[in-house]
Amino acid sequence: MDSHFSPDSFDITLLVENYNCQALEELFYDYRYISNDMGQFIEFTRKINDIPLDFNLLKTRKKLISNLKMVFNIGEIIEKKLKMKGINSLFDMRYNLKYSRIANEILRTIKDKNYSQLMHNRYICDLDVSFCFDLQEFLFIDIETIGIYNSPVFMIGFGYFNEDKFEIHVLFARTLEEEIALCAHMKNEVLPHFKCFISYNGKSFDIPFIANRFLYFFDENPMISSEEIPYKKSNTKYHHIDLYHSCRRLFRNDYDSYSLTSIEQNFLGFFRNNDVPSELMGECYRKYLKDPNRYGGLMKVSIEHNFYDIHSLPLIFKKLLDIY
Repeated sequence: MDSHFSPDSFDITLLVENYNCQALEELFYDYRYISNDMGQFIEFTRKINDIPLDFNLLKTRKKLISNLKMVFNIGEIIEKKLKMKGINSLFDMRYNLKYSRIANEILRTIKDKNYSQLMHNRYICDLDVSFCFDLQEFLFIDIETIGIYNSPVFMIGFGYFNEDKFEIHVLFARTLEEEIALCAHMKNEVLPHFKCFISYNGKSFDIPFIANRFLYFFDENPMISSEEIPYKKSNTKYHHIDLYHSCRRLFRNDYDSYSLTSIEQNFLGFFRNNDVPSELMGECYRKYLKDPNRYGGLMKVSIEHNFYDIHSLPLIFKKLLDIY
């Protein structure tokens, strides 16, 4: 009988025993098969009712307007001197002969919600331009892969707000051959409906990894404009709010770890039970591929792990906005 595999704290024995010979369709009640020209895969869905809808997105706009350092040649010292003179916002700077032109330009950019132009300013971070989007335009995303570099994506989880609920969708490739159909669905049916990614460390991993799989299968990356080079560090058609970097900035030196589960525990006060460690997801999937009947339980906890990941993202995002 299977027992522990690294790390030793994760024991698969009961999972194998309890879910032996059970298909994934028997372990989840809300699922559907999705087919396209590239093949078929399975999607698991949940609608979440416990995430409030009162995201204070406009708070980021107010903060930008009070950030005088956005004006060229103004740093910490000059900003402090200007505020001592009663110049507390970009609106106030409109009447300063030295800074009025650039202040008006920035204010027009803010009014137009031109997030791509705003992000050229080194004093603006990705979270600062949240006001440029409606809540329904955010795509919360997390992926699971077999390996670190250029390996198959076997699971893509994403969430979004639909009316008064937060929907979580987990796309799962039951075999390696189903990955291309999963990627085609993301490219054609999911991404066109959104304008901004929200992830946890997705700038370094999830989005570049997806882009690489798109280029591998389709010779195109739909997340960039046609005149741009393949995706490297930034998007041209999508904004990307990476909550990992926001948490590192906000809680600098406060925590020993900035993993998603650590932020859940320290920032949200949420603790997962019976969760598969992230570093074992690929190994779990490899076991499932060899014997789906025997290792369905491993995929059950892996899919639930992805649900947890997506569920946490809007909660972290909202709380960051609340204390912004």
